[in-house]
Amino acid sequence: MAGFSTRNVIRLRSSLLRSGVMLGGLFWVGCDAPSPFFQDRGDELLQASIEQARVRQTARLEQESAPQRPDKGISDVERALEPRRQELDRLGPQPARPGTPLDLGVDLLGQAQQEVTLSLEAAVSSAIEHNLTARSARLGEAISEADVVRAEAVFDAVFFADFDFRRLDQPQIVASTFGVPLSTPTLSSREWGIDTGLRNQLSTGGAIELSTRFGENDIADADGISFEPDPAWSSAVSLGLTQPLLRGFGSDIARSEIRLARNAARTSTEDLRERLMTVIEETESSYWDLVLARQQLGATQWLLDVGVGVRDILERRRGIDVTEANHADAVATVERRKGDLILAQRNLRAASDQLKSIINAPDLPVGDETLVVPGDWMTDQPITYGLKEAISIAIDRAPSVRRALLSIDDASVGVVVADNARLPRLDLQAQMRWNGLDSGFSESYGDLGSGDYIDYLMGLQFEQAIGNRAADAFFRQARLQRTASVVNYEQSIQRTVLRVKNALRDVRTNHVLVDQYRALRLAQAENLRALQVDERTKAGLTPEFLALKFQRQEGLAVAQVREVQALVDYNSSIARLFRAMGIGLQMNRIELRINDTTPLESAFVPQDEGGDR
Repeated sequence: MAGFSTRNVIRLRSSLLRSGVMLGGLFWVGCDAPSPFFQDRGDELLQASIEQARVRQTARLEQESAPQRPDKGISDVERALEPRRQELDRLGPQPARPGTPLDLGVDLLGQAQQEVTLSLEAAVSSAIEHNLTARSARLGEAISEADVVRAEAVFDAVFFADFDFRRLDQPQIVASTFGVPLSTPTLSSREWGIDTGLRNQLSTGGAIELSTRFGENDIADADGISFEPDPAWSSAVSLGLTQPLLRGFGSDIARSEIRLARNAARTSTEDLRERLMTVIEETESSYWDLVLARQQLGATQWLLDVGVGVRDILERRRGIDVTEANHADAVATVERRKGDLILAQRNLRAASDQLKSIINAPDLPVGDETLVVPGDWMTDQPITYGLKEAISIAIDRAPSVRRALLSIDDASVGVVVADNARLPRLDLQAQMRWNGLDSGFSESYGDLGSGDYIDYLMGLQFEQAIGNRAADAFFRQARLQRTASVVNYEQSIQRTVLRVKNALRDVRTNHVLVDQYRALRLAQAENLRALQVDERTKAGLTPEFLALKFQRQEGLAVAQVREVQALVDYNSSIARLFRAMGIGLQMNRIELRINDTTPLESAFVPQDEGGDR
């Protein structure tokens, strides 16, 4: 991704091949078949509006300056406190990195809390493979692929075979010449036959059939009348064709269901891409939320520890320079902080279970009481971005925009079908049949080669509704639906651009907040350090001094949590930005392969410049 980089941002590698996900590469290319838009020259303005919808969002950014990279500035507070930076960093709750001891209490089984360390890469890989909604999306994509095969199977040749048997015993009128009967008064026969052959649907909208029939017919002799041959073997080979000449003619009509099925499969693929990117974002956000929950527990635990220290000092100095009110205030503060610790422990376990429910790892079920410990820490390095580039990439890659393009293609298919439906019905039927008859099976088929007995059949069927109002209304409806799909496409672009800009603003704002809250933490640490110096030089502890000390302890803990919160928000906003741009998979180096190389018929669909392949 040229123009998008962030050093030290964790890059994830995952192979869907390990989980059996072979999903192929989505190719957005044109083809030689003309688009319905170009067949319908009256809709060139509609075609132009599609192109303008893409250009409109970046037209005013042509003179954009170089890519932006927020400077990692040093505030006046940091610069002033630089000589005491290490001392101030040691004050207050420390970052709850892996290995930091925390008071976790007992789990729901009443046992000591068990922990397992998990990296962000492992969490995302597990979510991609095992997340339930992602698995459901993969199933939906596979179902759509089966629909494509079913639609294409319409043009598969069909083998058929029919067997029939008749036993006749019927009275009949007898013709005679000079009193000599020419037929029997009773028709008594036994016959059977087999029809078999191949039938195939043509891409022109018609159908062709090649079949053969053979059978035996045995008519009973009577009153000196006999039949020759007896029994008789009949055979025939038929070649038939039915072909619409107006309504229903052409590959565009015959293959319209295939085209719609392929678009549905591509839509399912975009749904899968969107779901996977959502899973990645949810996993990262949940992962960093777990880091924040551990930090909140660490801060609460630190507040309790320093509060107990103050309470114990006051306990020893009761009756000397500490009043009962001072002591009672310290006791109440410690008890409140104990309650805060219990809530923080509960929130940490909830955050761990939330992450486990997303990644759905086989060895970390939600029902297990093992606590997940994040093994990675957030980055505070700025990213380089260009607004025009970000918007352009999002318009090309966002699943919602691609689905809107597919909807336009579906609507275009509807226009072609509806336009064809306005034509009169004129169907051609043609058939040739070679016949044979003899006393034996092989002799009967041998007669076919002589070509002496051939039947020909040809016919035309015509039909046209008076006024043709229903077909015309259907055509107008299809054109309006296509126009509506273009409007929806413009809306999807607008929504995508809005999401990208909001995500970029969040990235910039959260990066600035990281530096701002770091300065706040240092200022609060200096506040507490100065108070500790005063405590060592003062002879007694006044109620005001005690309240101020508790206040500054809590101020430092809150500032430290806010700094971590800003880091969490910054890293989560980067994940949201990549999702809004439609590049969440690429930026995490996750390969999505889709075995679909069939091009879209619509000429307005842009080519994919890399895709998720």
